[in-house]
Amino acid sequence: MAKKQTFGDKTGKSSAKSKSMIKLVKAGKSDTGFLRFKEEIVAVPDGKNADAVVKELLSK
Repeated sequence: MAKKQTFGDKTGKSSAKSKSMIKLVKAGKSDTGFLRFKEEIVAVPDGKNADAVVKELLSK
């Protein structure tokens, strides 16, 4: 017989592997003068603050 797997078993395994991810959205003007949005998914390293990572990326 097959082993029954509960929803708690599924979520418990992936929680150890999960990283902190944020979505960074930048706005800018296109060549035609319209507003364009660029989306980027950024991983936040362990021990760093999300605000610090965003400030670092925007200063480049």
